[in-house]
Amino acid sequence: MPLDPPQTSTSDTTWVINGRLNASSVTGFQTTIFVEGLSTEGEGDALLQDLVDLLSTRYYNVVGIKGFTAYTTRNMTKS
Repeated sequence: MPLDPPQTSTSDTTWVINGRLNASSVTGFQTTIFVEGLSTEGEGDALLQDLVDLLSTRYYNVVGIKGFTAYTTRNMTKS
């Protein structure tokens, strides 16, 4: 059966920061950053970097992650 041309979509970008209280602690944290209104992806990137830099001086194994989901769909057409 023939397929329509592919349609690619992406989700909104999310920024997440993970870390732990110290090297031997099971207590950790996770923070999510979101942008609203006229905010830009660049502002989210800058805030992620600022928070990672700030939290890394006090907490262990602080990691910032920027992510989004992309997917492609193709509708099947009648033959």
